[in-house]
Amino acid sequence: MPGICLLDNYADGSYVYHMSSLSAKKLWWPYAGFLAVLFHLWLGFSLQRVVSSMLAEKADIFLASLASSTDQTLQASHYLEERIVITLKSIAAKIAAAPAELLTSEWLEQLRQQNDLKAISIYDAQGRVKFAHDPSLVGAAMPVEYDCHDVLDGKKNEHVFGFSEGVFCETDAFGISMRINNGDVLRLLTGVDFVLGFEKNAGLTSLIERFRKHPGVVRLDLVDNSGKSLLREAAASAPENGFAASRTFLLHDVPLGRFEVSLQDDALSDLQTTGFLAIFASCFFALFGLRLADNWLQRREERLEEMRQNAETQRRIEGLGRVVAAVAHEVRNPLNTLTLALNALRTDLTEDRPSSEIEPRLDLLDQTVMQANQMVKNLLQTSRPIIPQLADIALNDSLTAIADSFQNTFAGIKITLNADRAVRFLVDRDLLQRLLWNLLLNAQQAGADEIMIYAIPDDRGTIIEVSNNGPAIPDEVMANIFVPGNTSRPEGSGMGLYNCQRICAAHNGTIHALNGDGKTTFVMFFPADPRGKAL
Repeated sequence: MPGICLLDNYADGSYVYHMSSLSAKKLWWPYAGFLAVLFHLWLGFSLQRVVSSMLAEKADIFLASLASSTDQTLQASHYLEERIVITLKSIAAKIAAAPAELLTSEWLEQLRQQNDLKAISIYDAQGRVKFAHDPSLVGAAMPVEYDCHDVLDGKKNEHVFGFSEGVFCETDAFGISMRINNGDVLRLLTGVDFVLGFEKNAGLTSLIERFRKHPGVVRLDLVDNSGKSLLREAAASAPENGFAASRTFLLHDVPLGRFEVSLQDDALSDLQTTGFLAIFASCFFALFGLRLADNWLQRREERLEEMRQNAETQRRIEGLGRVVAAVAHEVRNPLNTLTLALNALRTDLTEDRPSSEIEPRLDLLDQTVMQANQMVKNLLQTSRPIIPQLADIALNDSLTAIADSFQNTFAGIKITLNADRAVRFLVDRDLLQRLLWNLLLNAQQAGADEIMIYAIPDDRGTIIEVSNNGPAIPDEVMANIFVPGNTSRPEGSGMGLYNCQRICAAHNGTIHALNGDGKTTFVMFFPADPRGKAL
């Protein structure tokens, strides 16, 4: 048995595809515009990342240079500890030489502020506080921190605490304790601020001031771990602006704070601004170009649609012309037969011939009238809806009756039938007979002498395949084979296959024509329930 090809209805399928393609064409430009906007946003973010990366690299180089210079500055200040101690001793000598009436908390507080000290306190021989810049902060007795009790106990006359082998202390405070002339013990306590203030003109503060003058530096500061500036208020820089970066400030591998810098590069800013303007312009022109392209495609589609409609109209007009010519030809034949039969009948009546001779002529007239009437019915059927009268029939019996009737009518035609005798079929019997008769007649008129009919039932419905060994259908005819008026025979009306398609559609089925393997095949599909939607 040959293979069965079950396809969707060409007309319906083509219509759905056409409408889907039109919808896709209408939607392409918003999607393309959205992608264009996303692409340009990505370009903008990429430009921002590049500029930020360049500024970060510049800030990193700047801070690395600052850290290197700081390290060199601090290494060059190896003698700073001795100078600091000398300064603290001079402050202590000033306090020791002060008259008793001058030793007040107010005077000590003033002296502390002038020298950036943290605390000034004087203790008696028992370690109790006698004088302090702020008694509430110092407490009532000498604390045990920094080993100052060695001076109090007489083991030392002075004790420097908090310093390492370098310039700064390893703790949060450092200073000196020493015994003064009256036997009391003086303790001066200071911190990093004191050192920074001490080396104002030659040390770290001066170095930072020089780095602040570099091009593009908006802000440069040295802050402690809490974010408070370690520089003098007079040396504090402007509020933060531009690209910010920071680097930890280490002394003897101990983090004392961090450098904070804000940079601004006019060249990079101009590059970024120009880049953003170029990206915006590119995005605008891309959207504008997409819109123009969409308008052009729409106009082109409208022109193509108009051309298709004109071609369809022309094709239908030509088909109608062929139908009219074929109908005129077909109608003229029975009219000629009627005329000849009537003239012969008139002659017979004039000559008083017997009724046995006249009766065949009357039968010919009756047959010719029936033929003309059937032709009129076919033409009327093309303009009327087909409403099938469904009945449950035995498919094999109906196909056998149609095949036998056709073989009796046309001698020399061999019809091979292959159908299951048990198959029941829900169909309009008369429409099925007309459908198959048209297909068989087409095969006979095309020159076929062998016709095969196969019936294959399945769960969805029934497939009927009619094949013949006649010549293949020309491609130009195959393209519009079910269009009314489309025929390859000069005397054909082109309405038979059109009505076949309408009969299949009335049963919610499909019909297709195929060429191949030396034969022409028509494949029909009838759903199990024609009253439902076609599968």
